[in-house]
Amino acid sequence: MLIPAGVLIGLGVGLLTGYPGAGVLIGLGLGFIGSALVKTWDIPEPGNEAGPKISRHSVVFALIGAFLVILGIGIAAVPRIIWPCIVAVALILVGIWFLYRNFREHA
Repeated sequence: MLIPAGVLIGLGVGLLTGYPGAGVLIGLGLGFIGSALVKTWDIPEPGNEAGPKISRHSVVFALIGAFLVILGIGIAAVPRIIWPCIVAVALILVGIWFLYRNFREHA
């Protein structure tokens, strides 16, 4: 629920500031970070005094979110000549990483 909310809020803010693409990326990244944080704040069951556990998926979600936030800020702040190449390469690398991870888990 946090990811679509972040995208819509980011799109709205991006449209107001003149950077809709950057706004969507920042909102999406904040949604990923928020969902990672919510997953780590599990309430312990009665009798179980262990604190919250940080899962590997939460860390990956937080890292993807941080990457998207930095990417969105960079798109809005850095000259437009440089970013199309950087964004394209970064997205290709992330896509390859997802494919590698999927094939590794199902092999």
